[in-house]
Amino acid sequence: MDFLKLVQKKEYKTDNKIIIGLVILVVLIMSSVVFWPSTPKQQLLAYLPNNVSFYYHWTSKQELVEGFFVKDIAEIRRLELESMLGDNFFNLQEVLWFQTDGSPLNDNYLLKFSRLPKSFLKTLKDKNLSLRVYSPQKNILFINRGEVIDNLIFNQKQQAQVEYFKEGVTIYWRKGQSPEFLADLVAMVEPIFVDNEILLNWQQLANGKNRLSLLENNTVQFQDIKGFLIFKNFDLAFGFHNATSNLFKKELSVELLKTFFDSLPYYNFNKEVIQNRILRDAMIWQKDDGWILTSHEEWQADILDFIKTFNIEEVPGVLSDGTAYIELIAAEQQDIIEHQINDQQVSQIDQLFLWDIGDQHYLSNKKELIEELTTHNYHLASLLDDCLGQIDVRIGDFIYFNNKNILEGPIKNYLLNKNIDSLQMVSYATGTITGINICF
Repeated sequence: MDFLKLVQKKEYKTDNKIIIGLVILVVLIMSSVVFWPSTPKQQLLAYLPNNVSFYYHWTSKQELVEGFFVKDIAEIRRLELESMLGDNFFNLQEVLWFQTDGSPLNDNYLLKFSRLPKSFLKTLKDKNLSLRVYSPQKNILFINRGEVIDNLIFNQKQQAQVEYFKEGVTIYWRKGQSPEFLADLVAMVEPIFVDNEILLNWQQLANGKNRLSLLENNTVQFQDIKGFLIFKNFDLAFGFHNATSNLFKKELSVELLKTFFDSLPYYNFNKEVIQNRILRDAMIWQKDDGWILTSHEEWQADILDFIKTFNIEEVPGVLSDGTAYIELIAAEQQDIIEHQINDQQVSQIDQLFLWDIGDQHYLSNKKELIEELTTHNYHLASLLDDCLGQIDVRIGDFIYFNNKNILEGPIKNYLLNKNIDSLQMVSYATGTITGINICF
């Protein structure tokens, strides 16, 4: 799976430009893998036949009315259901629209009601002779067009599995079998999926934010970073796992790192340092003109890539013509000052501070930032809880920032134009599935 494929595509217009914009922003900012659960998890989804090629699932009538992914299609479907259901539209609770075998002629609805009179089925058939209508379970109505489906059966095994998307709006399709109205979204999203199946979900969170989720069935091993200490107040933060491709690291280091983090000592860095030490199994935190790098790997071995002044030593040599010379190189041993901060030993080399606690290693240009970390018992997991939801996962990449704290430029302007004041992105793995959540 390669998000870089999206960078090379032209900009596509959709009826919901925020979604496309966010996908593009994901591509530009971070690399991660996305996955989808192999079987449906909602009650209505547990009725779906095996040859389903597309479905659009509104878990409540309110979401059908409001729309999200492709608003005009949601409006068309709402009007059609209002016309067919009449007064029973008032009792409608959940809508599952699906197609089979990639054909728009095979157009079907599974509908759940708070109350569905049995007499309505005959009324609906009499009014729409081209429809096949039956109720597979009390208060559930199946409307069938095209391919005859007369054996919808509730799959208890599927229902018993974990329900990933209990709320919101979900779209699923198989590659090469998507409806025409999804063409723009398909062109933007499909390249980042390894599997042939695409699953997207949108939910509105309790805090008024939106969450877009992308899932796929796959196994990826992340070295979990949920336990790292973080600040209660900071400007922005990025985290990167070791699966990030070298090609993407080059793009990221050139295009975006300086756009967001203006406090890092770039005068020391070459591309290799950025790619191998900052963009691999590391996190960056920025607060005003201070920064902290955190990692499972110790920083002292790489300290010469970060400090501004250092001890040197003379190394004699002789040129090919016999001329003797003295080369000045950085000494392996640098002056170290030890500090005790909140009963923790913190080392200072030049103007940088190093703190090691277990397998967590912190490097900062500000002593007070280390002091803050040693004072509060505040972890990364608590920061991302709202966007991740109540799921036990390992965190891979993440991004967290408010618009006001990023530098002026195209990205900030884009977010402002879309009325997005903050953005969180986090990739994760559970062992059998991995995914990415985007919250804005």
